[in-house]
Amino acid sequence: IEVASYVTDHLDQLAAANAENPESKPLLRKFCVRFAERAFRRPLAEAQKQLYIDRQFAKVADSIAAIKRVVLLVLKSPRFLYREVGGAPGNEFDTAARLSFGLWDSLPDRPLETAAAEGKLATHDEVVEQLRRMLPDMRTRSKLRDFFLSWLKIAQPRDLSKDPKLYPEFTPEVISDLRTSIELSIDDMLSSNSADYRQFMLSDAVYFNGRLAQVYGAQLPAGASFEKVDFEPQHRAGILSHPYLLASLAYTNASSPIHRGVFVTRNVLGRVLRPPPKAQTPLSPELHAGLTTRERVALQTQPEACQGCHGMINPLGFTMENFDAIGRYRATDRKQAVDATGSYQTESGKVEKFDGEKDLAAFLASSEESQDAFVKQLFQHTIKQPIRAYGPNCLHDLQQSFANSDYNIQTLLIDIVATSAMPK
Repeated sequence: IEVASYVTDHLDQLAAANAENPESKPLLRKFCVRFAERAFRRPLAEAQKQLYIDRQFAKVADSIAAIKRVVLLVLKSPRFLYREVGGAPGNEFDTAARLSFGLWDSLPDRPLETAAAEGKLATHDEVVEQLRRMLPDMRTRSKLRDFFLSWLKIAQPRDLSKDPKLYPEFTPEVISDLRTSIELSIDDMLSSNSADYRQFMLSDAVYFNGRLAQVYGAQLPAGASFEKVDFEPQHRAGILSHPYLLASLAYTNASSPIHRGVFVTRNVLGRVLRPPPKAQTPLSPELHAGLTTRERVALQTQPEACQGCHGMINPLGFTMENFDAIGRYRATDRKQAVDATGSYQTESGKVEKFDGEKDLAAFLASSEESQDAFVKQLFQHTIKQPIRAYGPNCLHDLQQSFANSDYNIQTLLIDIVATSAMPK
């Protein structure tokens, strides 16, 4: 109803016509046809034109009332509300809609409509050409950005507050700066021509300002604005070592190998974890003052019932134990040297060993398991359907093209949308 009112209030701009002028009816009808075709993402068939346009103008003498009827009827139609209606074979207008919703979550633009009308979306090359044209649009960047924020579990605001007695410098302003920092890192990767997934896992560069530099020990003046700096390359690599992510996967007063290990297991490696048989309260550091965080976690999860999952989770999370609850590097925990060694048994049965987060990041950057998981998760986010719905070879084919493009995320996105737009 609000849209219908808006349309009729702005007919001068939208239809270039005055509704009070009887001679404007052809222009008003033309606008209504265009409105319906945009909403339905295809030209109207003659029967549809009669239903949605002609009948509405025939039922009332007032052009304003007729236009409101058209708008209400169109916006309540399943042809507008649902992406694809009915089981008829798709045509090139369906392909155009799949492309626009895949990259933009929006309607096809004029060039896409024209290509569909002229039969220029019939081949894979024609589809890819359109996708390359659409890729630089800010809507594509926004959708990719949303994926990374979701994938990294930072899409929803999280409570990163820490014990003020232990971390007085970790203020709300620092937390806000860290969120800005990780978003700048994502934007920087997405704006790069290479957009290399491996570099996302390996890069030493972090965006810091003066306030963050004081907390984390980077070499920047106190009042510096955000800039890209190489940060602790001997200890850190890639997005997994970003302080925001590490702080979000930690307790208020201690690191959390379990949270960090679960994140790597599920989000990066794509492994399935069963829910725990019952809820467990973490062992308090105060009750075991002589134990490191690693030792407390090992103690709590040593029962055989826990090891089905924690046998995978813990060794991955332990590799990040050189970082405390705010993601700051540390060499000791509870006055003992940090043990950041870990391991992972691949799906093929091979055991990979790591000494710290850099080793883990190097493995993840080159691992087919992590690459496959990334492809599947980007596919699901982009197309809103599981990759298996597109055939048994879809994942293999996309992973191959991902590797052939030097793991370019933008190229992968184009391949994903092209695959969904023209399923075999």
